[in-house]
Amino acid sequence: MSSRLGTLEFECDAPPYPVVRACRKLGIRSPEDVRWSRMSHHQKRSHGWMSFLAGQAWGRLLGRGQPEQSACTCGRPVPELDTYSFTFQTGEQLEYELGQCVHCRTIYWEPV
Repeated sequence: MSSRLGTLEFECDAPPYPVVRACRKLGIRSPEDVRWSRMSHHQKRSHGWMSFLAGQAWGRLLGRGQPEQSACTCGRPVPELDTYSFTFQTGEQLEYELGQCVHCRTIYWEPV
């Protein structure tokens, strides 16, 4: 029966797993079990017809001023991102900006 399903494809939008696992020590809740969204990818995504109407061109036509803050997929504002540095046993260091939505717990991230 599984042969009829074909291959499953999925997109992983998270940093390397050692970084994800280490985020628990930073106070991020359930980093292995929640949605991760890279900020540069999130800002390019469309979130339905509401985001279409929230665009800058429509905002000017509708008389709104500056564009509103980016919204999380749950509708709340995207959290502020803080910068963290991760040092691996090899001596390599990577810096990421990270923030977690307090409502749906999605983690937003971007390499620095």
